[in-house]
Amino acid sequence: MTFGDLLLAVYDDLNFQPAPSAAVIARVKRYCNEGIRTVLGEPGMTRLLDSDTPATFVTVADQPRYVLNEVVATIHAITERTNNRTLSSMPLGQYRRWDSDPADHTGLSTHYVQLGTVAVATQPAAACELFVKSTAAETPTAYVEGTITGGYTRTASVAMTGVTAVSLSTAITSFIEVTDFYLSANAVGTVTLHSVSGLGTELARITIGAKRPRYTGLLLWPTPSAVYTYTVDYRRELVELVQDTDMPPGPTDFHYLLAAYARMREYEKSGDARYPAAQAQYLKGLSRLKYAVQTGPDELPVVGRDRLIGLSRLGSWTPVDTYTRGY
Repeated sequence: MTFGDLLLAVYDDLNFQPAPSAAVIARVKRYCNEGIRTVLGEPGMTRLLDSDTPATFVTVADQPRYVLNEVVATIHAITERTNNRTLSSMPLGQYRRWDSDPADHTGLSTHYVQLGTVAVATQPAAACELFVKSTAAETPTAYVEGTITGGYTRTASVAMTGVTAVSLSTAITSFIEVTDFYLSANAVGTVTLHSVSGLGTELARITIGAKRPRYTGLLLWPTPSAVYTYTVDYRRELVELVQDTDMPPGPTDFHYLLAAYARMREYEKSGDARYPAAQAQYLKGLSRLKYAVQTGPDELPVVGRDRLIGLSRLGSWTPVDTYTRGY
């Protein structure tokens, strides 16, 4: 079902007109997107957003920090296929205990540290002034939050002038770290943040239609000593339903769950006596969706039993055959 189909179904079930008030439309749309996030928040359900084609990134000798593009929400696995190596995840605290100075140990990386969402792809190489520009003739206000020399927090903003680079603040020329970068309105073109000048190093990029850049940061250990290509399996960042032609993630047979969730939330808001029945219908559908997504085609669940089928590993005195064990 498309987003438009879901909305019409909800309007009809709740006895709204096909074109209800703007407030009702906004609320029902919010409920549908809230329903997606609620489903994905269930244990094991994030696999609905698992990547199809892995992402890749290329290392630079002696550089420990890297970022993945905004489509990446959570890293599942990182592999280096030339040397057939799979990297293990590592907590940041352990990384610091093992290597307080990343430059001390270099080589072919064996571990990675996921840093979560970071504001910029690259931090300034030295204290500098910051500039912003776009590929389109747009004039939103750009904002930057960061740290200047001495460890002080500063905020700067400026009205953009389209393709012409403009300084975030001519009075602040010592930014050493950027902690946030965003716009007052969705970008019309590709908006970029630069150090030193409009032609300086690109620190971050806001894509068309977005207000903020979203990067997933990570550290590699040991620090790469050469150029290596890494492949990343990941969970995609959820893109909310906006256009009527958008479709929710997951099996189409269960798209009705979003309409059920929206009805339930509307009944809850209005104190309608039908809320318990709507909640029961939603939870029943959610249970069936979880079973459909999390149960493989070769699984046969049996209550109270663990059914294991595999090749015998009991030695030469037993037949090389399959065995079944249950308890």
